[in-house]
Amino acid sequence: MFPYVNKVMRRKMQETTEKVAVQRFSACTGIVARFLAMMLVLFHLSGRVSAQYDVHFNHYWMVENFYNPAAMNLNEQLNLVGTYSLQMAGYTNAPSSMYFGANMLMPVQGKRQAAGVALFNEEIGLFSHRRILANYSYKFKFSRSWLNIGVQGGFLNESFDYSDIKTVDPNDPAFPSGDSEGTAFDFGAGLYYKHRTWHLGASVQHLTSPTVRYGKSNTNVELKIPMALFLTGGCNIRLTNPLLQVQPSFQACSDLDAYRIDLTCRGTYTYQEKMFYAGLTYSPATSVAFLLGGCVKGVTVGYAYELYTQGVGIMNGSHDLVVGYSMDVDLFKKGRNRHKTVRYL
Repeated sequence: MFPYVNKVMRRKMQETTEKVAVQRFSACTGIVARFLAMMLVLFHLSGRVSAQYDVHFNHYWMVENFYNPAAMNLNEQLNLVGTYSLQMAGYTNAPSSMYFGANMLMPVQGKRQAAGVALFNEEIGLFSHRRILANYSYKFKFSRSWLNIGVQGGFLNESFDYSDIKTVDPNDPAFPSGDSEGTAFDFGAGLYYKHRTWHLGASVQHLTSPTVRYGKSNTNVELKIPMALFLTGGCNIRLTNPLLQVQPSFQACSDLDAYRIDLTCRGTYTYQEKMFYAGLTYSPATSVAFLLGGCVKGVTVGYAYELYTQGVGIMNGSHDLVVGYSMDVDLFKKGRNRHKTVRYL
């Protein structure tokens, strides 16, 4: 009788566990669905395509953590990535942007928590934008997928170099000399849902719409940073040839006044732990970008040239260079760490 009772109890416990897992999955997917629906509505309200405060990197899928603090703990490794972008090459004081980010699992049992840091610097004419960020994410695991919830906090610094202003009278009191700068707190949050072959992410940057005040007295000039919304997604499509894959992806961003959408398709070739890719990105009413890169001996290097479709010459496009590296850092077991390439999805 007792074996039968034990069998029934085990079955009930299993059914209860499965029911709880389904309820948790349904609740989390419901949150994701509502959040994505809200994001789509807000994108719809943004009625025009134009420049925004946040820079666009052509290899956005490799620097997702810059846009979304939940895009961590994707491969349970220490991830390092850096990118440099020179926009509208050939123009005087053309915009240039640099980003470096690092993230890894936290030494907490369960492999659910991750932390990261990010540094960003941008020069646009006489203006400079700098950000220092710290990210944290927590992972909810399901049978065939998982959901990350992330938060971000840090500082942004804005500065203006008056010394480079060319005036008729260098001593004109209407133009101050030296640099004028200000600093403000900056916050963000995001969700990142990953299935076996596809993913979706949604995030909000500059959540509090911070205001930066320039000048020593902090009363001369005010710059209000608009809240920005980001929506990303992608998938892996395996072909009949096991060495080849197609990886379509997209990124949409909006500050509720303007928006930009990037549609990307990459083809990858993998052989003996070496990977090469080529692709194309189309941004409606903005640009077309050509992508090329690969991974050899654990280092991923990519290059992109963005050709603007309006207002800028063919030779005055944007150059993007990105370098990524990942390394196994097992804080839960003893042994030597292994080195691997950055994984895309």
